[in-house]
Amino acid sequence: MKQHSFWVKLLVLALALSMVTVVFASCTTSGNGGNSTTAGGEGDAAQTTVATENTDADGFYLDDLPADLNFNRTFKILGCKQYRAQFWAESGESDDPIERAMYERNLTVEERIGIEFEWEMVNGDWGSRNDYINAMQTASDGGTPHDGMIAYNLVPQVIAVRGYAANLYGTEYLDLTGPWWPSVYLQEMLVNDQLYCLVESNDLGLLKNMMAMFFNNELLEARNMESPYDLVAKNEWTIDKLSEMIKDTYEDADNDQKVSSGDIFGCSTATNAKLDAWLYGLGVKLSEVRDGEVVSLLTDTTVDSFIDTMVKFLDTDDVYVFDPTQHKMFVEERVYFYSAGILLTNEIKNKNLEINYGVVPMPKLNSEQSRYYTHLSNTHDAWCVPYNVKDMDCTSAVIECMASESYRQIGPTYYDTYVKLRYAPDERLADMYDLVRDSVTFDFIYLFSCVYTNNPKDQIKACYKSPTSMNWATVYAQNQSAWDASFQQIVDTYAK
Repeated sequence: MKQHSFWVKLLVLALALSMVTVVFASCTTSGNGGNSTTAGGEGDAAQTTVATENTDADGFYLDDLPADLNFNRTFKILGCKQYRAQFWAESGESDDPIERAMYERNLTVEERIGIEFEWEMVNGDWGSRNDYINAMQTASDGGTPHDGMIAYNLVPQVIAVRGYAANLYGTEYLDLTGPWWPSVYLQEMLVNDQLYCLVESNDLGLLKNMMAMFFNNELLEARNMESPYDLVAKNEWTIDKLSEMIKDTYEDADNDQKVSSGDIFGCSTATNAKLDAWLYGLGVKLSEVRDGEVVSLLTDTTVDSFIDTMVKFLDTDDVYVFDPTQHKMFVEERVYFYSAGILLTNEIKNKNLEINYGVVPMPKLNSEQSRYYTHLSNTHDAWCVPYNVKDMDCTSAVIECMASESYRQIGPTYYDTYVKLRYAPDERLADMYDLVRDSVTFDFIYLFSCVYTNNPKDQIKACYKSPTSMNWATVYAQNQSAWDASFQQIVDTYAK
């Protein structure tokens, strides 16, 4: 499967080398030590940096959309009902500043492009994703396709394989070098000059669901544990170090004589989907690009090694990850370390919870790992467009404008003002949040995983959740034929 052209790669490299602003400069000037910034500085996972003097009064880059655009039409968007708060707001009168910013962003886009949004919200989260796909197909087959779709992030890939998604690459108004588009996402998903979906750098779902490791300062200090901040600075924040720190932290707090959610633990994680962050944190991917080809890594030895590492990590009462109440455990200060999305900061602040917490990236496999990595839990949004859209010029202008205005309005309001400043109880957190943001990665096969029968990412989790009954070599052998067929479908989607 050929990746996008040499000239696109060359352009991205030239922009990176000539950039005038370093997106995460606060990381490189922090007092946390050189190793932490080197580990996270291999690429900007959340956004592309553009070399240009074309900025507004606040220093934000401006897009190149013509000032006189006026399509004078209704623009119909198919949205996911469960996650609509990530891209849609009913009014600008809300007490929530994030919701007000969302509303104002949408108004700005309407005014700049000369359109009026018409929103159709249908069920479309993980459990109801087929309802969303069916609504899209029904509209397209009936000759009245939506002008654009904002979908649960694993949905557009299914739409693409079924032949219903338009290629967004090379459309009139999309500028993929803008800082509102994540370069690492494009490196994965722009293949053979074909791009069927897009995630914004400042999508609210992306910003809220970057996975990180929260820790309770008071619990750590009570046991004289070393500061995770210092471990990051020394390049010693690894899974082995975490295991060492939490050894013998388990306490039967509810006195029921069994390990249960009412006890005290060294480490827990959020819901099952959020366990995927451990895979990427420990430097594993399900695919990569080699010599212009997307190659499946499902048979790579790193998958087996990862499963072995997780089995060892979980084989203790100090770790508790397979129960839906871990969030409650952290809020009640009964867990030392908790891997969760950044959105946890909102709840702690909004509920006035007096928790003395800190945040660091997901731990590395070892100190030789070149950088920190993390993943997004599957609640962020992705753009896609029906193959028979009526006016691609209008659609590309709207998508570009939405992402550009999110970069100026949503990102600064949520991430810079609230997460890094108002929500942060610790002056060192701003640098850590930037390091977490810089560690976000994407994975081609993961994003296409819903195309597969017996989703491979879930089968990997099953192997370390039930190690006595499931073995990866056996699981792969049982699914190889079906998985090979699914991968071929994806290859064919991107074939010239």
